[in-house]
Amino acid sequence: MKHFTITFLFFSTFCFSQKIYQFDYLIEYEITFHQDSIKINDGTLRKVNKTKKAYYLTNSKNNEYHARITEMDSLKNKISFIDNNGVSANVTYLKSGLDEAEFIDIECKNVMRYQSQYKYEIKNYDFIKLNDTVINGKAYDRYKLESVKPKRTKRKKLGIIYYIIDKETAFHLPILDFTTAYEEWKSGSHLNNGLFFERYYIDYYGNLGTKERLINYQKIDKKIVIDDECNYARDK
Repeated sequence: MKHFTITFLFFSTFCFSQKIYQFDYLIEYEITFHQDSIKINDGTLRKVNKTKKAYYLTNSKNNEYHARITEMDSLKNKISFIDNNGVSANVTYLKSGLDEAEFIDIECKNVMRYQSQYKYEIKNYDFIKLNDTVINGKAYDRYKLESVKPKRTKRKKLGIIYYIIDKETAFHLPILDFTTAYEEWKSGSHLNNGLFFERYYIDYYGNLGTKERLINYQKIDKKIVIDDECNYARDK
């Protein structure tokens, strides 16, 4: 894979009362929003496609936590961090930070308690294995996450999330930043390991919504540090 860099502005202090999250991969995705609309001169709506980049900091052997990096403007990036055991944070960093930053220190003022409100949904959803799909001559695993209750699907107009998984990346646990998907996987629902090459959402009416496509991934050694006083995960 080709190499790329992303910069961070960081502050790091070391003490024994800190929670350190290890990351060994930086993964780049292109996200396309297929259902954004704009008004044209006569007041009607016209669908437009918008794209942006997103990066994930991940631990290939532990998907309980991850960080998602998106561009806010020409100067700043936003890091959204989630530890499914009870911690979340949103932090803004200057792009002009240090390329080789190993530690990203998140202050307690930016840390919040995190509690999944969707654990109950595991009785309503399931991952379903589909036939492999072939893209540019390469076979990929294919799954969908959908409601298993047709009446509920119709009443709530629920859509479906599709996952196209790169078989060559089975060394990495699945990245499941959608809470219901993570809770369903954690409950023991079968889903092959690997990075998703594509992930996209089809709404109840069959329209394509957001679509993510893998651009690149590379090995890294980075860490997020949170002070113990706001390490809410320890309270579980």
